[in-house]
Amino acid sequence: MKLQWKSASLYSGAALGCLFAFSSAVQANDASIQSQVQPLPLTASQTAQNQFVTLTFHDVRDDVEKRGDRDVYAISTQNLGQFFAWMKREGWQPIRLQDVMQARLKKQQLPEKAVMLTFDDGALSSYSKVFPLLKAFQYPAVFAIPTSWINGNTKDAYEAYGVGNLMNWAQMREMQKSGLAEFVSHSDNLHHGILSNPQQNMEPAAISREYFPAQQRYENDSEFEQRIVADLKKSKQELDHQLGINSLAIFWPYGAVTPEIEEYARKAGLPMSFSLGNVVSLADSAQTYQRALIMDNPTPEQIHQNMDDFIHEARAPYKQRKSFIGFDLAELQAQTAQASDVKLGQLLDQVSSLKSNTLLLQTTVDRDGDGKIDALFFPNSKLPMQQDLLNRTVWQARTRIANRVYAELPMSLELEQGISLADLTADLLKNNSSLEGLVFNAGTHLDCALSQSVWSAACTAQVKQVMAIKERSKVQANYYSNISNDSQTALKMQLKGKQFEGLKPLLERALTASDFLYLELNSGQHPETFNGLVQALQHLSAEQKQRLIVSLDINPNMSSKDWKRYQQDYQTLRAASIQKIGINNYQLADGERVHQHLYSSLSLNGSPLTYRDPYPQGGKP
Repeated sequence: MKLQWKSASLYSGAALGCLFAFSSAVQANDASIQSQVQPLPLTASQTAQNQFVTLTFHDVRDDVEKRGDRDVYAISTQNLGQFFAWMKREGWQPIRLQDVMQARLKKQQLPEKAVMLTFDDGALSSYSKVFPLLKAFQYPAVFAIPTSWINGNTKDAYEAYGVGNLMNWAQMREMQKSGLAEFVSHSDNLHHGILSNPQQNMEPAAISREYFPAQQRYENDSEFEQRIVADLKKSKQELDHQLGINSLAIFWPYGAVTPEIEEYARKAGLPMSFSLGNVVSLADSAQTYQRALIMDNPTPEQIHQNMDDFIHEARAPYKQRKSFIGFDLAELQAQTAQASDVKLGQLLDQVSSLKSNTLLLQTTVDRDGDGKIDALFFPNSKLPMQQDLLNRTVWQARTRIANRVYAELPMSLELEQGISLADLTADLLKNNSSLEGLVFNAGTHLDCALSQSVWSAACTAQVKQVMAIKERSKVQANYYSNISNDSQTALKMQLKGKQFEGLKPLLERALTASDFLYLELNSGQHPETFNGLVQALQHLSAEQKQRLIVSLDINPNMSSKDWKRYQQDYQTLRAASIQKIGINNYQLADGERVHQHLYSSLSLNGSPLTYRDPYPQGGKP
């Protein structure tokens, strides 16, 4: 089960992220509850003491179908009641927002098996179905309210729940007075999509710079900040006025939040922030906690199994299996947006049928082939924009075929052209916060480190320079990235020769400085390079192998013998416990041959029953 956008105007079809999420209460220096303080990192024992699971429900109905209900977010009254009974039997202890804040301020510790029950959107069932259960079990819960919905902005509310299915302020005041219900902001009017690119994609209003077609420009930083802060202030003021409370938290619509808008929430008087996603994406964030999105009317046993799986398995996204397809956005260029969209549709259809899960997009243009970057495929302040293609491609790949998307930038931009890669990364992520990660192509600048186990002083200095640029850029990327994603980075290298004694030392350094090393090679033309890599892999630990991505170059002139060699090479990589593999230089014209020869190597499809051949002549191997 996967995370999906709530609004049909934003989303259709594919999954976007993790179902279950795990939260850790963080520490802060003594401060007033409304002030923002940078907490200290937790020790392992403190994390164990203060961790909590947050479960996010929506509508609760008596007639929810066991499978295939019209609302995938709804849970039956019976299943919810049984889950409450299961929690009591198993010793899970529902907690309040105030408990989390007190743990954050180091004034108390959370109990073991702490769980926060949350209900989004202000559905009427929160009053008619959930509130009676809370009273019966004496459980506290948190309700996230989009205040404009309650005050008559009904378009999105009717789309989600139908006419007349929202609570009113009087009902919420009754719940609040019981001591069992806390109310938080779900924004005033950010629970919808806004126009986010010239191709008219609608993306989450809270993290997207709005595109203005009449002016052919994007919302600037000042306009964006003013819009978000004004909305959150309005929401908090309305909650506090109507319910007589001091609301503390924002539960972001769709879980869409970046560190940038965390700051705006604090300006609006909301020091606590909750998203959706994976706890690993919070490693550098002390403010936003993760929430688990309940879907498909699960039984108590199913909820518990997913909680258990997440707690024990999903803390390390670097262990996830990935299959990369490297693609140059230049191939999507066309004279009209419609023609470009036809090419994009072809790409997505081919990748979807292949059942790989990660696209790596080349975002730069070298017009004259001199090695110098001349233009980019996204709005930026450093170089001309060749065509505004990246945002559309990222969003369509995520929502239509459930692919993670990485963007590639060459380090030569800074090392050889003097353009700050950190500044360029900020420009990139401001308009593409849904990117899963970045790949920084180091070119030849790490070759000395890869070829020898003992580095010279000059080589050590070069490695430090590359890592410093990468780290500065990563800081900017994380600031503008959706926290609900894992936000990973990789350093890319083109393998040459056959000696890789420096791979292990480089990985040891990269474990603290980068998420992955992305190794690109052409094993067909240079089998000695592949064999040298396989030898080097024997000296790596299991965790170090998890930090590697190995991707093979393809070209239009490959023979049947070359394809067979690649099949064998991928098998060899799997046998060596490399779980992240891919191909480079994928072109639309290569789709059928890749499907025919490498489907079994690259596909993550676990069932032959869902195999689909998109090629009229038959591409199945």
